[in-house]
Amino acid sequence: MKPAEKEEEAARMPVTLFDSITAQDEDPAVRHGSPLWVVTFADMITLLLAFFLLVLSFSDLNPEHFRNVSGSLQKSLGRAEKPPPVEPPPAETQLVAGPTEEKLPIPEQLAKDLGKLQKALSTDLVGKKVQVTTENGRLLIQMPARTNGLLPQEMIDLYARIAEAQAQVETPVEVREGEPVDRSAELARQIRQLREVLSKEIEQGEAQVERDGERIVVRMAVQGSFYPASADLSPEATPMLKKVGQAIAKTGGRITIEGHTDAVPLSGHARYRSNWDLSGARASSVADYLTAYAGVDRERVVVRGMADTRPVAPNDTREGRAKNRRIEVLVDAYGG
Repeated sequence: MKPAEKEEEAARMPVTLFDSITAQDEDPAVRHGSPLWVVTFADMITLLLAFFLLVLSFSDLNPEHFRNVSGSLQKSLGRAEKPPPVEPPPAETQLVAGPTEEKLPIPEQLAKDLGKLQKALSTDLVGKKVQVTTENGRLLIQMPARTNGLLPQEMIDLYARIAEAQAQVETPVEVREGEPVDRSAELARQIRQLREVLSKEIEQGEAQVERDGERIVVRMAVQGSFYPASADLSPEATPMLKKVGQAIAKTGGRITIEGHTDAVPLSGHARYRSNWDLSGARASSVADYLTAYAGVDRERVVVRGMADTRPVAPNDTREGRAKNRRIEVLVDAYGG
């Protein structure tokens, strides 16, 4: 075959990938471009970016930290706007001391078991054969009294249903027979007793005793009870605390001690960084005194520092701020 015919036949043959790559390698412009490892490096960077985006999608943004960081960056870059103010932490971050399962008005496990028991005995509850409540961290089933001391078949069947329902819950269950105690009358009696004990302090405006649902609220003014900007109890406060402690020690249920402050920020204090710390420390001091000197069971006590989140008066007057600086003792007289 002549050379011209060979060139014409080669031109008619398809170009393969190998031939294309070989031609590119022979091209000086391609040969002097980016090295081949750049492709692998770019793939690795893309995978890392996807990984961090996946991690970010599972994370929670802390608004407070974001505001602090963004404000600092704006200030550093010379922005005219001032950094966003730092807001106090939400109520979920309150200082709490005592059994951790008692942070809620009713402990979580107790509430779940109460619902299970009510569902299992729903027919008997509708027929008003039983009453299901809580008391001192336990489930209480109130049954009617026996007739002439005998146990009829109806009550035997009821006990069988209660035993079957009890196996579904983790909380201890107590069964009582007879007419239930009038809880409203018992609560009114305890409030009346506390008001009699604190009649002098109530008359002088140093204390209040109120009812909040099925709880007793003893509100005590901080003025004169603590040294200024301190959680140390003054001698003037101990007589009233002893009266309160001896009265509530005879009741049942949980005791929550809350410390409250006014809205004036606490700054420049070496011991307490904020009103959160001060209010929690004052509530703890009251709890320590009640458990050490007034006969209150330590296992019943929960401590909370509320700062200025629940004012009872406006903070724009001296009298209002004085009312907001207080200690509240909340007594769940019937458990829960």
